Amino acid sequence: MKDYYKILGLSRNATPEEIRQRFRELALENHPDVSENKNASEVFIEIYEAYHILSQPEKKIKYDLLYDKYFRRERVEIPDEEYIKNDIHNVSSSAKERAQQKAKVRYSDFIKDMDCFFIPGLKADGKPYSFSMHKNVGISGGVGPMGSIKSKVINIPIPRSKKAHVLHQIGFSIKVLFFVLAIIAFKLDLLSNYNLVTKLVISTFIIIIGGLITFIFYRLYKVKSKFFFSGKYPLVRKYKLNGYKRGFHPMISTTPVGLIAYLLRLIF
Repeated sequence: MKDYYKILGLSRNATPEEIRQRFRELALENHPDVSENKNASEVFIEIYEAYHILSQPEKKIKYDLLYDKYFRRERVEIPDEEYIKNDIHNVSSSAKERAQQKAKVRYSDFIKDMDCFFIPGLKADGKPYSFSMHKNVGISGGVGPMGSIKSKVINIPIPRSKKAHVLHQIGFSIKVLFFVLAIIAFKLDLLSNYNLVTKLVISTFIIIIGGLITFIFYRLYKVKSKFFFSGKYPLVRKYKLNGYKRGFHPMISTTPVGLIAYLLRLIF
C-alpha cells in the first residue's frame, strides 16, 4: 500500500480543498509534456492515483483506516479489512489506467480539465496563454568573438477560460488603441508647439493612460493581467527556480533587447 499523503506532501488531516489544490499544483508541474524529470510519467501517475483515492470521501475514509494502522502504527481493528484493501486496490488500478492516458495527452489539452488561472472558479475551456521561457546552457562556436549562445526554450501553456481570453483580447485592443493615438499625436504635429522631449513625454503619457484604463478594466471584470500574474503560475515559478528566464530567445536575457521586450510586453 502506498502513502498517498506523502505523495501529495499533505498531512493526514488535509481538507478536501487542500487535497484538490495540492493535486492541481503537482499535476500541472509534473505532467510529462512539460517536466524535465526523466521519471515524470511515473511521478504523474502516482499523483493522479493518490488524488483519485483521497478526493472521494468514501474511499478516503476506507484508506484512512488502513493508513492509521499501517503508517501511523495505531492499534485499530478494521472490520472487513481484506474487502477494504481489495476495494482500494481496484480503485487505484483504475486510476493508474486513466493517469497513463492523461500522461500521453498534450499539456495544452490536459489543462482544459483544470481551473482557469486568470479567473478563479471558471474552467480552462479557452485558448491557453503561452508563456515562453529560456535557459542559457553554454556557448558554442560561431561567428563573432563570443560564439553563439546555446539555450533551451519551453512554451508553457497557462490554463485560461473563454471569458478570460476574450477579456485579455479586449485589454490588448485598448492598449493598441492608445498606442496608435500616441503615434498619431506625435506624427501629425498635433504637438508641434512643443519640443521633441515634451512630445515624447506626452506620447508616453497617452500610452500609460491606455495601460491604466486596461488595468481598471481588468479589475472591474475580476480577471488577472497576463503581464503581472503569469509569472506566478506554479509551473512558471518552478522553471524560474531551475534557472529559466522569461522570453523565447537568449537575446532577451543577454542584450538590451530584453529591456525593449519588457516594455513592449508592458504596453501590450
